Amino acid sequence: MIPKYKAFPRGYEFKNFEGQPEGKLIQIKIPAGVTIPLRQGFGNEVTPVVEPGQRVAAGQIIGRDDESVSSPVHSSVNGKIAKIGKIDYLGREVGAITIESDGTGDWQKLQGCSSDWQGLSAEKIGELIYLSGAGASGRAGIPTEFNSSVIAPAEVENVIIQGVGSEVHNLSPDVLLKGEGLSHFIEGLKILKKVMAGARFHLVLNKSQKSLINEVSQLLPTDNLINFFTVTPKYPVDHDEVLTPLLLGGKFPHGYSVANIGVVVLDIQAVLHVYEAVAEGKSLIERTVALCGPGFREKLHVKLRLGSPLEHVIRDNVDADKKLRLVLNSCLTGQRLSDLSLPVDRTFTTVTALLEENESQFLAFARPGFRRDSYSRTCLSSLFKKNSKMFQKTCGTNVHGELRPCIFCTFCEEVCPVSIIPHLLFQHVERDVIDENLLRYKIFDCIECNLCSYVCPSKIPVAEFIKKGKSGLISEGFEIPAPDTALKGLEKYKSVE
Repeated sequence: MIPKYKAFPRGYEFKNFEGQPEGKLIQIKIPAGVTIPLRQGFGNEVTPVVEPGQRVAAGQIIGRDDESVSSPVHSSVNGKIAKIGKIDYLGREVGAITIESDGTGDWQKLQGCSSDWQGLSAEKIGELIYLSGAGASGRAGIPTEFNSSVIAPAEVENVIIQGVGSEVHNLSPDVLLKGEGLSHFIEGLKILKKVMAGARFHLVLNKSQKSLINEVSQLLPTDNLINFFTVTPKYPVDHDEVLTPLLLGGKFPHGYSVANIGVVVLDIQAVLHVYEAVAEGKSLIERTVALCGPGFREKLHVKLRLGSPLEHVIRDNVDADKKLRLVLNSCLTGQRLSDLSLPVDRTFTTVTALLEENESQFLAFARPGFRRDSYSRTCLSSLFKKNSKMFQKTCGTNVHGELRPCIFCTFCEEVCPVSIIPHLLFQHVERDVIDENLLRYKIFDCIECNLCSYVCPSKIPVAEFIKKGKSGLISEGFEIPAPDTALKGLEKYKSVE
C-alpha cells in the first residue's frame, strides 16, 4: 500500500536539536514500591477496591468505577497494599494507592484473552480493552460498551492512528515496533477494527521514516480498510485539533473532544497496549518512555512499571551538580516535574531534561548562531543538514533576550496551526480589553500549543496572554461558541472532570 502525502501549511518543524533519544531500549528494574494514581489518562478518578495490608498481583484491578466514564487501574507489581490516600499529582489532588513490591516480575492474565483473538466477539474484545486499562488511551479514550469513552463503538466514524512525532523530542516508533512489535501493531489495528467495525481507519506516519513506512506498507491489509498517509512533522500537526481536520476535512469543534465528532485518535503505543490486552491478557502495567534532552547522560528509551517514582527512573542518568528542569511529554506545553517522588503513569511518553540557563551572552545578536534555532532563519544553523551532529541546536531554558514591544512581524500568525491572529489577541488582553472582540477573533480556537510564544522575537509569552483572555471571557459569563455540527456524547463529556 502506497501512502498519500498530506501537506500541512502551518506550524514549525523542529530540526536537528540536541538530546534526541537513541534507538536503545532498556528494562528498568522493578522498584521496591510503587504509587498508583487512581486517575490516569482519560476519564474520571476511580474508587479503590482493595484495602491496606491486602496482597495483590501485578495486573490485578485495584481501582474501578463502572458507573462513570473511567477505566480501571491496576497494581503494576506483586506485593502488599501499604497505603491508600491522596497525593498532589501534576497539579491535581488525586487518590493513590501505595504498594510494597516483592520484586517478582510475573503478572496476572486477564480471563478470556486469546492469541487467536479472531474467534472472540467484538463485545469480549471491548471488555478486555476496558478491563486492561488500555481504554483510557488517547485524549478521549477507546470506546467500548463499558464507559471507557464518551461515545459507544457504534458511534465512531473515524479512527486515526498516528506516529508522527512533531515535538522537539519524541518517542521513537522504530523502538516500539522493533522485532515482533510491528506485527503486534498490525494485529492491534485489526483488533480495533473489529471493535469499531463501522469506522474508517487512517494511519499517519512521519514522512522521513522511510524504512518504517516501507515495512508498514508491506504488512497493511490490502483490502483498503485502512487509509495510509504521511506528513511532515511540523509541530503541532499530531495534535488532535490539527490532525483530524487535516486528514478528514471539516472544522474541529474547539472546546470539545474528537470523540464528540465521532473520531478516535491514538498513538502507536496505545495500539500495542490493545494487542497485549486482547492477545496476551496483559493489563496496562508497563510503559515505554523516552529520556531526552542534554541533561541526561544517556538518552534512552526505558520500559518500566507504572507507579515507579521518577527518581527511580532518572537517578543514575543525571549529574547531581547540574541544575536541570525536567519536563513531561513536551518542551513547549509539558508540565514541569519538580518532585522526583512523582510516580510514572500511563500518560508518560517522554521526560526531557533541560539545562537551567539564565545568563546572557555578550553581543548574542551579532553571533553567527551555529547552534541556535531561529524561525526567521537568521542563524547559520538553518544552513546545516537535519542530521548534522556537529551543529546540533541547543535546547535549554534560556529565552535569549528580554521582553520587548510587539514589532508586528506576524511570525506568530504565520505558524499558528488554527489560523488565528495571536498578536492581535495579545494586544487586546495586554490592555485588559476582555470583550466580544476576542470572540470575533476566535480566541477559543486557540489550542495552546505555545508555538506563537516560541517564534516571537520580542520574547512575549503570547500564549499566556491568550489563555488569560479565554479565562477572562469565561469569568465574565461568555460561553465557548457552539460548533456548527451536532456533537455526540456531550453529557458524558461534561461529566469528565
